[in-house]
Amino acid sequence: MTESGLQRRSVRRWFAALFLGVVLAGSGLVIPASASADDGDFSWAVQPSSKEGPDGRDRFEYTLKPGESVTDYVGVSNYGTKPLKMHVYPMDAITTSDGSFGIPVASVKPVEVGSWVGLTDGDGTYTIQPNTRIDIPFKITVPKDAIPGDHAGGIMASPSEPTKSVQEDSSELSVDRRVGTRIYITVPGERTPSMTVSEPRVDYSAGWNPISGKTTVSYDVTNNGNVRLSASVALSLDGIAGWHLRDGATREVADLLPGAKVTFVEEFTGVPPAVRLTAKVSVTPKAVDGTSDEPAPAVSSETSVWAFPWIIVIVLVVIILLVVLLIVRSRRLRKKLRALQSAQAPAETATVGGPPAV
Repeated sequence: MTESGLQRRSVRRWFAALFLGVVLAGSGLVIPASASADDGDFSWAVQPSSKEGPDGRDRFEYTLKPGESVTDYVGVSNYGTKPLKMHVYPMDAITTSDGSFGIPVASVKPVEVGSWVGLTDGDGTYTIQPNTRIDIPFKITVPKDAIPGDHAGGIMASPSEPTKSVQEDSSELSVDRRVGTRIYITVPGERTPSMTVSEPRVDYSAGWNPISGKTTVSYDVTNNGNVRLSASVALSLDGIAGWHLRDGATREVADLLPGAKVTFVEEFTGVPPAVRLTAKVSVTPKAVDGTSDEPAPAVSSETSVWAFPWIIVIVLVVIILLVVLLIVRSRRLRKKLRALQSAQAPAETATVGGPPAV
């Protein structure tokens, strides 16, 4: 299907809520970004569509019971000046290391939403002419044993031949540039929003500075319910007797999928050895934008570790040992002196009175 306006850049604004996966081949790295890709002469985008063309949606969202099916369309546009051979395929969604929505590398076999989606008119390979969009039908069938709750995936489009990127050392790296649109499926049933935070893991290193050290705090935030959640995560670091030391940066988890876990690591420098360090993590779950779910209850966790100024302690111990040694030696000397004085006392008494009388 050809449209004269596809070259205009303004069209791309329709795709503001989509994402671009730039995947270094074999690395497993997923970087969500904008909705369209531009690789020299190649420029393309993906959006929800219909048999007649785009319908204004920015993602696919369905409520489907186990065993139900739905047919829909995804539009793939070629904005470039050359024909573009594209590979279109469904995938499961994942939560990235910072708590955002992501898609794994193409070699990963889908086992959830990605396996529920099937293209209905080919093997997933399409040649799209310049300034042209094709609307590709697909069918979603929810398994009969699907569990209630939120499920997520995506439909991706990437050139069939990965592009080459020349590195600083003149070597070539194969780069798979992908554009996709999200799929959210809600399976009706009891919804149980729940989020947990693990006990923080705290490491304190004073080094050679007796009054300033480095503290590393790591912890896991897990969505153990069946509802997508976002959250604000705060970290505080206190010393003995409630001595407040530092606050970590507030972390925003954008879209934590059910069953997903994200690990955060925070480093603090210049932390005084406050004898007993306490790290506390507070998580405030929130409903994801566009949903009406009540958020899960707030949760927190804390742990404490000893943080002594060891160099000062060692110096004090050495000083105490020296003092004790001096005291012991002094006592020994006084004892020897008293013994010597006692041994000399009888002789001195005998000479004081003079010779005995006749």
